[in-house]
Formats: sequence, structure tokens, C-alpha cells
Amino acid sequence: MIKIFRVIIFLSLCWMIVIGNANANELVVFSGRKEPLIRPVIDLFEKEFGIKVILKTGKSAALGQQILQELPSPSADIYIAKESGSLEYLRIKGAFEIYKNNLIENIPEKFRARDGSWVGVSGRSRALLINTELINREAAPKTLIDLLDPKWKGKIAAVNMSNESLVAWVSGLCIALGNMETERILKGLKSNQIQLITKSHTDIRKAVARGEFSMGLINHYYYHLQKKDADSDLRYVDIIYLDQGPGQRGELVNVSGAAIVKGAKNRENAKKFMNFLVSELAQKLFAGVNFEYPLLPSVATNPDVLSSMHCEGPSAIECLRVMDVNLDELGAQLDSTMELLERIDWR
Repeated sequence: MIKIFRVIIFLSLCWMIVIGNANANELVVFSGRKEPLIRPVIDLFEKEFGIKVILKTGKSAALGQQILQELPSPSADIYIAKESGSLEYLRIKGAFEIYKNNLIENIPEKFRARDGSWVGVSGRSRALLINTELINREAAPKTLIDLLDPKWKGKIAAVNMSNESLVAWVSGLCIALGNMETERILKGLKSNQIQLITKSHTDIRKAVARGEFSMGLINHYYYHLQKKDADSDLRYVDIIYLDQGPGQRGELVNVSGAAIVKGAKNRENAKKFMNFLVSELAQKLFAGVNFEYPLLPSVATNPDVLSSMHCEGPSAIECLRVMDVNLDELGAQLDSTMELLERIDWR
């Protein structure tokens, strides 16, 4: 742990040197999202406002730790996290400034912090990716508990505990079901030889498409990315949203979100960026390019996503049975979730 913090401090110093000459026409963004998923929005923002964005990408948790280390004089103006648990964790630590206005409040309340410290900008749900050459859709699992059936032994792939979306999903299960029941289910998956092959959902979708596994647990948009694969032989996949029947718990819907870092040096530019992220222009990009769920009610979900859900639209979220979890609970659950995953060796 000491080595990790030394590395963070060293990288922070290097980064501060890089941006030390920042001017009023710049904005420093720390993004836990991979660059291909956020770059189209940043490019459009730069074009619309003439503001140069200095982008640093990495793991949400590591970037969050850097922000905490640098307070009260941060190098970042904006923090973007791939899931709300990381945002809530930093909110609890007092790392964000409150920012509210009518544009931010157009995003439904359940997808933003109650105190105005962060706002969700795009949504995703958990799902099951299946290889249709190995498993018939009708015979595929329909619930999380179905994955414990011995007939799926060794045939399921998943990411390990270093993946932040996986951690958020487990946190959601803990809140919805309780820690004991969640641990029972995860131990059952391990007993059924679930293969924790990677930290990346991209690796999961490709492994399932190649037929190395019958199915894999993913975020929903990885299915659509796989259907666009340049190799047509790797498109024999389908998507199943688990626990969608009457009385079942549904899938976790989580958000990627953004916040203004407390003490931001380019605060006015940060406000413009926050407003832009929740604009129709940016929301359409998230929906069209990334196959994510737009959170602004006036923007329709990508037609390909709606079709895969057999949803008449315009909102995929309205067609889903959603797990009853408040996103602002995920941050407080984080430490307990990591302890659980360590205990059962989800590596």
C-alpha cells in the first residue's frame, strides 16, 4: 500500500509539472473512462467552446486517490468516473464542489447526487452475453441464480475484482440482498467454476464470441460493440437481461458521472463542461456512439439497444426491471464489498 501511495504522489508531481502552465482557456479532466468512450464528447466540447481539454485517463479509484492526495490544491478540474460508487466515495471524502442549475436538474434525481455534488451523464445495466452457436437463447439462464446450475460449470466468464463495474454490481447486490446472501451467490458461482479471466469486459466479450465460453457477465453495451466486430464470424452473440420476470429483482442500472473538483483552478470552464455533458448534444453522442443509456429524458435510446431488448422505446431504462438500489448508497458500501471480494478470492 505504501508503494502504491508513493507511485500516486510521484505521478501527481509529474502531472502537476505538465499542467503547471495551464491558462484560462483550458480544462483539466481526470477520467476513469477509457479515452475512446469519452473522446468524442471532449472533441465536440472543444469545438463548441474553444476550450482546450487536458485529459488524463486511468482507473477511477487511482485517479480519485490522486485527487484526495492533492486537495486543497488539485490539478484536476473535473473528475469523471465510470460508475457512481467512485463518485459517492469521493463525495463522502469532501472532494467535490456543489454545482446545481436547471440543466443539471433535467437529469432525473435518481441519477445524480442529492446534494448536487455529482451528476450522472450516461447509464448502463448489467447483462449476460451468450454465444448463440453454443447455447440456445431459450435454454440460456434467465436469472442470476440460474448461473449456479451445475450444467453451466466452467462455461461462464467474468471479470475479476479489479474491475470497477464488477465492484459496483456486487455492491448493488449487497444492498439489495444483504451481504450474506450476496456472498452465498458469489461462492456458488466460484463453486461452479466461473472463470475470472481478466479485468476487462472487452476480453470477456471477445472470449465468448470466439466460443471459449458459452456466456459472460458484462455491461450491456459490450454486446453491441461485439455485434460491430470487423470479423463477421465473431458476431454470433446475443444478450440476456437477467431477473426480468414478475417479482424478480432486475438488473443493476449504474451511471458514469462527473463532478467539479473542490478547489478547481478552471472553475468557470468546469461549469461549462458539466452543462455540456447533460446537454442533448452530448447525450445523443453517448447514446449513438457508445450504445449507453442517455439520462436526459428528451433523448431517445439507440435503436439497436431498444431492438435488443424488444423495447418499443424511447427509453431502455423504462423497459427494464431495475434492481431497487439507490446509487448514492454504493459509495458507503465500497469498503465492505472489497472485503467480501477479498474474502472469497474473486481474482
